[in-house]
Amino acid sequence: GKVGYADKAFKIFESIEKRDVMTYTSMINAFGLNGMVYEATDLYKRMPIHIQDEITHICVLNACSHSGLVDQAYAIFNNIQVKTEKIITTMVDCFSRMFMFDEAQQLIDNFELSHPPCLVMYMALLSGARNHRNLTLSKKVYQRMNCLFPDNKQALISASILLSNIYSSIGEDQQAKEVRLNRLNEIGKNRIIGITWTEHNGEIVRFKAHDRSHPQSKEIYDEIARISTELMKNGHEYDSRWITREINDDENIESILCGHSEKLALAFNFIQKPIPDIIQLTKNLRICGDCHSAVKSIAKLRQRSILIRDTNRFHYFDKNGQSSGLLCPIAGLDLATHIFAPESQLESLVRFCHACINMNEQPMSTFLASTQACIGLGQSSI
Repeated sequence: GKVGYADKAFKIFESIEKRDVMTYTSMINAFGLNGMVYEATDLYKRMPIHIQDEITHICVLNACSHSGLVDQAYAIFNNIQVKTEKIITTMVDCFSRMFMFDEAQQLIDNFELSHPPCLVMYMALLSGARNHRNLTLSKKVYQRMNCLFPDNKQALISASILLSNIYSSIGEDQQAKEVRLNRLNEIGKNRIIGITWTEHNGEIVRFKAHDRSHPQSKEIYDEIARISTELMKNGHEYDSRWITREINDDENIESILCGHSEKLALAFNFIQKPIPDIIQLTKNLRICGDCHSAVKSIAKLRQRSILIRDTNRFHYFDKNGQSSGLLCPIAGLDLATHIFAPESQLESLVRFCHACINMNEQPMSTFLASTQACIGLGQSSI
């Protein structure tokens, strides 16, 4: 279901006589990832209530959220007996995506009556405000986050980038610059540099933004130029909201965004002979919105499946132009579905997971769990 074959997945689902929580939840999530929200909600309603769990509720709420069915999501939410922090966060995200900020804030306020503040809820609210270009709300949420989570520097960096992007999107470039500089001055040398890893001939290759250190740098940037031309011919518009620094005199929006590390790593794969059937990238920060949109188009234009693992989830971009995000166990989140791959790709995917583990300094037990989740194989097969 995750790779665009929800109908085939459903046939397998129907052939299973004894269906448990994982069977139902995986199918609901598969429908949701493929935009089949009505099928997802219908199956959720037919699922025995006594076996529904937290992940089941999150999957169906996400399906509604990504399809804009906020009323249906809220109806389901109200019928959930035990509303955990993650379930409430999912509903906050749903409201925020639809710019229903009062409703999202009310959920947060009610939650905080009996629980400590939840950082992820505020990030969801701020992200929605950014997408809506709501400067007043964004400033309010950002200030609140600084008061509630003063020691979570990395989260505040992400929040400051969102706020800075809002200023940039409404033409307040000086304010955007001040927000960035104030936060960078606070963190000093602890600033995390965005890096993307990919694999070639059994070796891990890494790229930083605007990196020209690779021996094939000229070929990589020539390929970037070709990709950019293809993208713009097919309607892609580079989104300046994802530029988090001042534009220099010798730069423009296209050149900055084309220099992102994930785009460089992607171009590197396209100059290889043969080009990999599945291109796999790992990034130590969240993929930006412009790169997500661009990669989605590139996968369709170049007819290649692309898998990107960032700090939060796996992003799968199919040849038909569809994309899906899978929560990543390495990031400490639940993974409701598996990434199934032919056994011939096992070794490559194991190395891919291993690179993720090394990047985050996680123990080998997490590597085993991650690889099992990603490939759908038992630990005995590793």
